[in-house]
Amino acid sequence: MRDLLVQTLIASVLLAIGQPCLAQQQSPPNPTTTQQTQQPHGRVERQLQRMRETLNLTDDQVAQIRPILETRNQELKDLRSNSSLPQGEARAKAAEIRKSARRQIEHILTPEQRQKQKELRRGRQVDSGQ
Repeated sequence: MRDLLVQTLIASVLLAIGQPCLAQQQSPPNPTTTQQTQQPHGRVERQLQRMRETLNLTDDQVAQIRPILETRNQELKDLRSNSSLPQGEARAKAAEIRKSARRQIEHILTPEQRQKQKELRRGRQVDSGQ
């Protein structure tokens, strides 16, 4: 009888210890990793949505701006993966990529939208201390 009690106790302890280990092994995929693989497209859509709301973009403008943002993001991603460039050079290249995309987008915007975008950009620079 005593042996049965000891065996039951040992089995209970092993079960209690083993369950958390199994739970850790079967954890769901890391949401950060999932977001990183889907992020570039989502980032473009979020930026387009924000621009649509703040600048009142037309559907035609959105269609013209989307490939510019996608190209910019791909170029920036390629630049980040190029570890052969010195950090200062990579930063300068990234700034040039962003500036080029901004110029292309400005040609699509109306004068009123350009002015509004300039004001919004100035406000962000003041908020961030630049």
